[in-house]
Amino acid sequence: MEELTFQQFNEDYSRLYKLEDDLYRRLAKHFGLSESAFWVLYVLEMTRRPITQAEISSYLSLSKQTINSGLKQLEQGGQITLSGGPGRRKYLQLTGRGQNLAERTVRKVLELEERAFRSMSPEEQAHILALMRLHLDLMLQGSSQIFDTSQEDSLSYGDQII
Repeated sequence: MEELTFQQFNEDYSRLYKLEDDLYRRLAKHFGLSESAFWVLYVLEMTRRPITQAEISSYLSLSKQTINSGLKQLEQGGQITLSGGPGRRKYLQLTGRGQNLAERTVRKVLELEERAFRSMSPEEQAHILALMRLHLDLMLQGSSQIFDTSQEDSLSYGDQII
């Protein structure tokens, strides 16, 4: 196997990331959803439980402001409801209309993802995750030279604070 230069690796990695991002953007558009509404619906369908806006933001690695337009769109369409929880927390959940919409849209995407996953051998599945973890670990280690962690927010990786 020919050794890649960093530039080749970076271009291929970025291209693959953008192609995957574009696929999800096209799926959202195909279903007549904004990207924000698509991702909110995706998380609600995937978790299948009431969830806070902060949890959705954390899961998607997007700011609350970014997903807020999707929340408003789904709320105005009667697909989600907000209910009070402990403190000032508001929990989002799908209504009957929302469940029907999720079934026609993001459920199909989740099934597509599962079929792709199951088309890989257990070794391939493990390899993808292992290589992604390795790349992230190396980036996190290297970033400590850039960040002054005494002044910056700590970086988290899973349950681990770095």
